[in-house]
Amino acid sequence: MKLCKTIDTLSDVYCLFLPKTSPGQELFSREQTNNNKEITDMVHKNIGDNSQLTIREFGEILCEEVRILMGSEYEVDYKEVLKNNGVNYHALLIRQKGRSIAPTIYFDSFYEAYRNGGLMVEIARDVVKTYHYYMPSEDQDMEFFEDFSNIAENLFFKVVNLKKNRKKLEGVPYRKFMDLALVPLCRVRSELLGEGIITIQKSFLEDWEITEDELWENIRENAAKAAPPKISGLMDIIENVTGTGAGTGSEDYCGIYVVSNDAGNLGASAAFYPGLLRSLSEDFESDLFIVPSSIHEVLVIPDSGLMMDTSNLKEIIHEVNSTTVAQEDILSDNLYRYDYESDRVFMVKDA
Repeated sequence: MKLCKTIDTLSDVYCLFLPKTSPGQELFSREQTNNNKEITDMVHKNIGDNSQLTIREFGEILCEEVRILMGSEYEVDYKEVLKNNGVNYHALLIRQKGRSIAPTIYFDSFYEAYRNGGLMVEIARDVVKTYHYYMPSEDQDMEFFEDFSNIAENLFFKVVNLKKNRKKLEGVPYRKFMDLALVPLCRVRSELLGEGIITIQKSFLEDWEITEDELWENIRENAAKAAPPKISGLMDIIENVTGTGAGTGSEDYCGIYVVSNDAGNLGASAAFYPGLLRSLSEDFESDLFIVPSSIHEVLVIPDSGLMMDTSNLKEIIHEVNSTTVAQEDILSDNLYRYDYESDRVFMVKDA
C-alpha cells in the first residue's frame, strides 16, 4: 500500500504517492471494480436512460470507460471525497504507473451533464482531456516532507465546525476550541502545482517522531508567518468590490473589520493567532465581538461599536448561514466575544 498525501491547491486536488509502505496511512479509499463485463453491460444498458443511474453507479461506469481510454499504463479509481461540514464530492483518481502524482478529478458536474442527455463516452473523453490538462510533465519530489524540520516553518491551521466534521477529523491531531476545531495544516509551494495545503495526520507525527504538543507548539510559533493575517475595514472591502464610494446607510458598516489571511483562503483561523485579538482590543480600547462569517474570514466588531442586541446578531448569523453561505464554508451559528481582561474568547449565550 502506498502512502498518499493529498494536496489541495487553489485550483485542483492532487494525491502524491511516496515509495513507502505503511499500513493504515492511505488517505483515501479505493474501490476497485471486480466485474468489468458487468460494468460494460451497464453502460450499454443505460445509454438513453440517463435519469436512472445514481451518482455512484455513474462514477463506477465512468471509471471503467476512462480505464479503457487511458490504457493499461494507468490506474483509474473511483472515490468519494469527504469535504468540510460533511459535504461529499465524487471523483476519479487517475495515476500513471510509476508516477508519484495523480490529479483528483471531480465529476459531479459531469454527472449533471449526463442526466441532461450527455453521452457517457463523450464525458469519459472530457475526463481524459481534463487529466492531461492538469497532469504536470514531471513528478513532484515529496522527500522533503519526511523531515519535520523542512516543513515546520510552513505550519498553520484552519478552524472548522467540530460537530459537522467529526468523521473528517478522525486521525487528525486537532485541538477543540469551544464548538470549533483547530486543524493543523502545512502550506506547500511547488513550481509544478503552485501553492497547496496538506492536512496533518496523526500518522505523520509517528514518522516525524514528534508529539501532538510539539506539533502545536510549532504551529503557534509559525502560523502568522506561514499564513500572515490580513485585517481590512469592511467599508474598504465594499468600496473595492463596487468601485464606488460609500452609499446610503454605509455608517452601519463603519467599525466592522474583516480578519482573514493573506490568501483569503481558510483565513478565519487568523483571528485566533496568538496575540491578534488582544492587539486589536488594545487598539480599539474595547472588548470584541467575533462573527464567524465563514471558514475563510470572520468579522470583528468592537463592543463599543455594536449597534444591535446580541440576540438579533445571532439571528442574522443563522439566517446568513442558512441562505447565503455555501454549505461547506459555514463555520458556526454562534457569536463569540473576546474579553481583554481575561484574554479569553467566549461563546455569547442566549439572553
